Amino acid sequence: MPSRNFILIVCLALFLVWYVSTWAYQTHYLEPRKRLGDEIAKLSGEIARGKSDRDTMNQFNMQNQGFYYRTLPQVPNEVRFQYSLWLLELLQYSGLENNNVEHGSHFRSPPNSPNWTFQFSIRCTGSLSQLSYFLFEFYCAPFLHRITSMTLTPIEGNPEQLSLSMTVNALALNTYPYPPPLGNQMPTGYIGRLVSNDLTTYQVIANRNLLQTARGGIDRADYTFLTGIIELDKQTEVWFSVRTDDSVIKAKLGDPIQSGSFSGRVVEILDRDIVLERNGERWLLTTGESLNEAFALPPETAVRSE
Repeated sequence: MPSRNFILIVCLALFLVWYVSTWAYQTHYLEPRKRLGDEIAKLSGEIARGKSDRDTMNQFNMQNQGFYYRTLPQVPNEVRFQYSLWLLELLQYSGLENNNVEHGSHFRSPPNSPNWTFQFSIRCTGSLSQLSYFLFEFYCAPFLHRITSMTLTPIEGNPEQLSLSMTVNALALNTYPYPPPLGNQMPTGYIGRLVSNDLTTYQVIANRNLLQTARGGIDRADYTFLTGIIELDKQTEVWFSVRTDDSVIKAKLGDPIQSGSFSGRVVEILDRDIVLERNGERWLLTTGESLNEAFALPPETAVRSE
């Protein structure tokens, strides 16, 4: 009969063999196999999502492939030159005058996207009829562009003429992985973006009284704003900016002020306000207001200036 010690040693050896084999099987077979299975499942999911994204992109490209034939070139210098030239030609063709086109910044839109947005500013003069023609041709053009802001200012002395200022954004799409349909060429042709392709449908806009001041003459006083109260050589001056011609009117205490329908003189200068005398009445004008926005003071508040 084997001794008790021998039996214990054999049992311990068998336990160690079982423990080590179990540890090795768990560590070197089951866990790596599980990690491999998880990695395969993860990669399979990413592949499936990639295929889904690819299919979605292909479907989008098929549905919107017309946009790629309307995109501006992806080369910024080409866009600045060719699109600016197109704008100038359209302004001239519309009969507008004193035309000036400047290109501004270009940026990704939306951020981190492969598409570029280019900004342009336009300044010119012309009538509402000429502006209507310009807008008609602008929105018939195939480009991916839009007017983001427009300012119309009546020109004094010529009720039919306006000073026009516009900001335009134009889009250049990234066509990757497909080659650009037109390369570095600008799109051509017309698109049916407008409700009607008949210019006469929109020319009636110019016959409406959109700008009453433009049709009936403007009052220069409406565009003469108090912009500053400045002390120079121990004398206080008030400065007015006339926005119809970008001129400046300067006056001291007691000097007359004449602009459009307003005729008066400066009788008191305060920190941010001045008091004007007009037709025997006193009018309070605050910095930033136009002459015709002056507030009539009650007679009891009148204070004679020395």
